[in-house]
Amino acid sequence: EENFNGYFRKTGVQTPLEARYGINATGNGSLWHTTDRRFSADDEPNEANRFGWVVEIDPSRPNSTPVKRTALGRLKHEGAWVQEASDGRVVVYMGDDEQFEYIYRFVSTLPWRVARRRGVSPLDDGILYVARFDANGTGRWLPLVPTNPALAGWTLNDILINTRGAAVAVGATKMDRPEWIDTFPKHLTAIATLTNNSRR
Repeated sequence: EENFNGYFRKTGVQTPLEARYGINATGNGSLWHTTDRRFSADDEPNEANRFGWVVEIDPSRPNSTPVKRTALGRLKHEGAWVQEASDGRVVVYMGDDEQFEYIYRFVSTLPWRVARRRGVSPLDDGILYVARFDANGTGRWLPLVPTNPALAGWTLNDILINTRGAAVAVGATKMDRPEWIDTFPKHLTAIATLTNNSRR
């Protein structure tokens, strides 16, 4: 849900979480808050937390209920690019499409075939990571989990709702509006497109 913050208005004092996700008094010019109080963050302070998730829709089952994939974190997802790892686990790459935001990946706990046999989705459980790129040309994936010492005191719910804040806490690399990501497993390569950053 890219740019979901624009639907909301907050005329009072912003909480740190609202400020981090851009919930403010201007929004994108829509007037939803005047006709539906759920879009007034003053009246419904937790409603914006329902937005910013990847939603899975099964096109082969048009009457099925869409599922919010909360394990993939809450951000301004440009998209979600799915890859099968060599051991059958599912890897999802994601960009948070805003200046100075981050690149993420999710790795499922179960191989997808095992998950399907158990009647669950591989996207139900796994580890969310954020990318750090170092000046020497190397990089690493930093786990966004409560056992990470940099996230001491954070619960998993805290991390998933405030994924951006968790990325800051672990020292991820700020990017220039990360968007599309493509992977080339045979070459152990992923390529991300970045739109711009006029604030650098």
